[in-house]
Parts: sequence; structure tokens; C-alpha cells
Amino acid sequence: MGKVAKGVSCSVTGCDQSAVRSLSKAQLSGSDLKVSGDRRVYLCHEHYKQWKKTNKKSDDMERIRWKG
Repeated sequence: MGKVAKGVSCSVTGCDQSAVRSLSKAQLSGSDLKVSGDRRVYLCHEHYKQWKKTNKKSDDMERIRWKG
């Protein structure tokens, strides 16, 4: 049983909603979210959606790079 299932709150500064996803801090480095935490970052649904939108372009570029 992980921390998300136990009910950890969102790591974004100023947010107190419960988390639905966890990411490594390295995965979050390209976004503009202000988070607290050392290795793992926990995101609520809204902040996960926001991160996913900003990360989509870099993921597409990474796929193109590995495809060729």
C-alpha cells in the first residue's frame, strides 16, 4: 500500500487536496509548479492535469527522437 492510497496530500505549495499521483522530482523539473519534498512529489487531480499539459510537448519530442 503506497502513500497515495493512505491519503497523502498534494505537494504543491498552497494546495491541501488529497493526492492521486506520485512522480519523481526529476520528472517535475520542467514544469512551473512550486512543490515541497525531497525525492517524491504527490499531485492532486488538478495539478496532475496541469503538469501533464506542460509535459506533453517534451514527451512528444522524446518519442520522435527515439523512433528514428
